[in-house]
Amino acid sequence: MSVPAVRVRPGRPADADALRSIRLEALADSPEAFGDSYEECLAWDEAQWRARADEWNFYLAEVDGRVVGMARGESHEGRPGTRWLFAMYVSPSARGGDVARRLVDTVSAWAVAEGVDALHLYVSSSMSRAKAFYVKSGFAATGLSVSGRDGDERVFEEMRRPLEERSLLLSSVAASSLYDLRRRVLREGDASVDVRNPGDEVDSTLHVGGTLMGRVVVGASFFAVPAPFRPDEGAYQLRYMASDFDVQGHGLGARLLDYALADLSRRGAGLLWANARTSAIGFYTATGWSVRPGSLHVSAETGIDHVIIHRALGPDAAAVD
Repeated sequence: MSVPAVRVRPGRPADADALRSIRLEALADSPEAFGDSYEECLAWDEAQWRARADEWNFYLAEVDGRVVGMARGESHEGRPGTRWLFAMYVSPSARGGDVARRLVDTVSAWAVAEGVDALHLYVSSSMSRAKAFYVKSGFAATGLSVSGRDGDERVFEEMRRPLEERSLLLSSVAASSLYDLRRRVLREGDASVDVRNPGDEVDSTLHVGGTLMGRVVVGASFFAVPAPFRPDEGAYQLRYMASDFDVQGHGLGARLLDYALADLSRRGAGLLWANARTSAIGFYTATGWSVRPGSLHVSAETGIDHVIIHRALGPDAAAVD
């Protein structure tokens, strides 16, 4: 008997309908757990749900492609500098498995990338099973609590999960561990796109992944392919560089590249090059890359404008002509 495939991913604006369905299910199933009411969220029109999907940092849990849970990772206006787990919910059919833990760890990974040392949440004092799960997941009561909105007698207890010892783990990985990230970030989540590369399993290829709380948040692959402007020189081509949507802008990609460059230099590679999206030029030039003059072209795979970028490797690296 096969084990159901669980996936937790950052939600995107295109997930507005899925967000609406799972949020309304949560409010109908466990109204005592949340600050919002089923009736008020049911009244939101399509435009309002699209706005929420665009504004919220939310996560969807899927089992065999079916959405069975959600959570949000957000700041707290009244508690500057903290990060919070909100709107946590798992469908009854998916409880008792790994879905809830995966949701909590995924939001925790986002909080680590945000640079905080803890993840906070509120749990209704009437939700004893939920509180027990959070304790098992490393949360502890802070002794603080808040009341519900006007006329609401519920009390929500604050809990805190320490994250001080968590950090980005960089390592060489199997190509398959990066396929989901490749598809979601670089191919707009199109399930029909084959993100495998014929060179993925070649011995000389290097795949690097960065994980937080066991979650792959950044990845890239490096293929032993000569540069078109230096066909006789040993070189590597960078492909499929991707950071997950919720952790972009925190320097994780730059850290991955530093790790990979050290590995490639030990292998004796003298040059690294890539076809980079024009939208990413700022990132690459800020991390030591140069743009090849006159190299603007449209990718046959994506139809997006690219340029050729490059950088020299090794302790005696010289500028590339």
